[in-house]
Amino acid sequence: MGAAKFEITRKCKICGEPFVAKTITSWYCSPRCSKVAFKRRKDEEKRNERLDVIAKSIPKDQEYITIPEAYSMFGISKETLYRLIRKGVITSVKVGQRQTRVSKETLMEMYPLRKSLLKKQPKPIPKLYSLESKDCYTIQQACEKFSSFERATIAY
Repeated sequence: MGAAKFEITRKCKICGEPFVAKTITSWYCSPRCSKVAFKRRKDEEKRNERLDVIAKSIPKDQEYITIPEAYSMFGISKETLYRLIRKGVITSVKVGQRQTRVSKETLMEMYPLRKSLLKKQPKPIPKLYSLESKDCYTIQQACEKFSSFERATIAY
């Protein structure tokens, strides 16, 4: 990217220090902060991949799921799940010592699935513009839509 022709003051997303951006796309004050952000992004991707593997291994017809499975499907922390169980909002079953199962149906009514589980197809590349006749205005439509235009005569 080219250098900015004007001074842009931003706050670093990692350390929070204000800095003058060297380019329009600069979000970090130093290479160190940029590397930290890259590492965090990669760690988050790996974590999401691990959670997706756990969530996809759960059978569709299974009524009760474990706490880690609920976390991988819905992104709800275990503390929140245990708090909801104590309040009686979520039905649960104690299978044994340290083995609690929660109702998948109840959780599906309360919470949406994690975003990465909802992604099925890649996003299409948006078109910047289209010159197809269905996507263009005629001169008359442009004059009606933008009343500041004067109806012009075109001489050939």
